[in-house]
Amino acid sequence: MRKKKLLVSVTAILASLSLLLSSTPASATVTTFGKWANRTQTMYVPSSSANFTAWSSGAAKWRTNTSFNLSTSQGSSSIYYAYDVKNSSVTWDGLCTYTVANGIITKATINLNTYYTQDNKYTSSIKAGLTGHEIGHSLGLNHTSLLETSSIMHPYTFNSNGTPARALNPSSSDIAVVNQLYPILPAAAPDSKGIASQEDGIYLHPSWSVYYEDEEALSQAAELVVKGTVSKEKGSTLKTGDYPGYSTEVSITVSEVIKGDPACVNQQITVSQMGGTDGVVTVYSDSSTHLKKEQEVVLFLKKIGANTFIPINEDDGIFLNEGGTFFNIANNIELNSIE
Repeated sequence: MRKKKLLVSVTAILASLSLLLSSTPASATVTTFGKWANRTQTMYVPSSSANFTAWSSGAAKWRTNTSFNLSTSQGSSSIYYAYDVKNSSVTWDGLCTYTVANGIITKATINLNTYYTQDNKYTSSIKAGLTGHEIGHSLGLNHTSLLETSSIMHPYTFNSNGTPARALNPSSSDIAVVNQLYPILPAAAPDSKGIASQEDGIYLHPSWSVYYEDEEALSQAAELVVKGTVSKEKGSTLKTGDYPGYSTEVSITVSEVIKGDPACVNQQITVSQMGGTDGVVTVYSDSSTHLKKEQEVVLFLKKIGANTFIPINEDDGIFLNEGGTFFNIANNIELNSIE
């Protein structure tokens, strides 16, 4: 194929984005990243939480269907703690933050984001499915692929048309994987060598509120869509110990505004991505591939502050120019190539 000048337009981007959202490979079963040393755990929830029932229901989905014996209790804990937050500067409605060392989970903190869950579409059953999803991460489960909607570990809560995107209960496959991780007979338990390799550290596993399953939906969700170049890696921004808030920022020099304020052309904007380091602790996000200097990008963005933006659903909203064609940063699906 001959290389010709790349042209970025709303029509071309939206047409090829349809391919991105329909071409993600399926995964038959959920994969794992780690396990607790003991299959019996207590998850603590503040007595003030308005979502205590949702937390309890989410835990029961695993307790009653698997060999992981998870109870809930009112109170606080530095080991296994679930609580509500309200954060408008993110696109996730739930988050699991966990610590893993040599394949063993040593700590898990889980959040419901009431900025989203206060909406009436988050019924009691949807919220219980959401807590069940994040608790699934705390047991050691990764996300499934976009096409695996029968699993409670599907990454999204709703489709952009408002219909539920994920199953509200663990699938038979989810249950089988957890039972394999936590067999009733301790001697049968797999050691950490059988679990997918992962660096020791602290990890973030979000549930995204909305899956933008077509081009129009993603475009409408973005406040700003730009083409530009990463001009500077600014490093991490954080409050020490607030691991969900660790982020990494880059400066983008905007060459074209596809949607949003045209005054951004030839200006610099800051793009913030989940995960970062304080020099001692590194926080990783399973949904974030950090941008590097000189990369040319097309970005679908949400504004979170003065001249500061986040990509819609992290990697979902980032496309890199490779040899004259833009590809999604995570799955390498082509965004736009003009013959």
